[in-house]
Amino acid sequence: MEQDGRDEDPLARALRALGSGDPGVDAVALGAGARGRARALRRRRRAVAGTVAAVAVVVPLGLSQWSGLEPPVRVRAAAPQPAAGVPAAALLDDAAVRALLPSAAAEPGLSQVVPPGADPAATGVGVGLCRDDTFGLPGTVVAGRSAGWSVDGTVLQPLRQAVSERVLRFRDGGAREFVLQVREQAAECEQDAPESAPWQAHLDSGVGDASVTGWTTVLAGENPQHRVRVVAREGDVVVDLTAEVFAADDSALVQRVQELTARALERAVAEVTR
Repeated sequence: MEQDGRDEDPLARALRALGSGDPGVDAVALGAGARGRARALRRRRRAVAGTVAAVAVVVPLGLSQWSGLEPPVRVRAAAPQPAAGVPAAALLDDAAVRALLPSAAAEPGLSQVVPPGADPAATGVGVGLCRDDTFGLPGTVVAGRSAGWSVDGTVLQPLRQAVSERVLRFRDGGAREFVLQVREQAAECEQDAPESAPWQAHLDSGVGDASVTGWTTVLAGENPQHRVRVVAREGDVVVDLTAEVFAADDSALVQRVQELTARALERAVAEVTR
């Protein structure tokens, strides 16, 4: 410290001036104490400032866990769905069949199912009118279901009467090819049907997108029995319906079987594509 006071700070000069008026006051000691208290005060301020800065960093991080933002939603990848089958509801009910064949009862032995994704070699899907040939594109058959109804023979109607229905679901144009193969065989059935009398055929009976109807007389005479088969397609769904019924007028029977097939196709499409 310079004696002339030029390098003293204001506090020291004030204390020296105070001490010069009162010999009992130690100006040097008071100045040193004041400077010590100032340093302590500055340290406390720096410590408080550091704490506030730390809080400014930590608090937002903590508050982010309690913010109003919704946490990200983790969506689990959906498992691949198996190919849809043909439900039992896609087939005709007993009441619909009995409108054509009164007293018909369901035959459990004729109820079969082609499960979705079945081995094409094991589907056993046949195609045709007067006979069942092997379908040329079995790999396009997705699924299928069949059912049958029958009435035992009587004295006046000695042969068993029956109605059978098959619903098939295809992919890759298989339904269209199925009907095309039926049409190709229809011409052969009209000329030569090894296991029955010659058939008559309509290559487009107006049922669905495309259809084929064929019929023949199984038992001739005063009370003849006829076999009528209708294969109809709508989209990728095919209904193959056969009726063996006693009827005096085969043309009227053919029309009734076509109407039943149209009803069956409408029901099958509604249930299969649901």
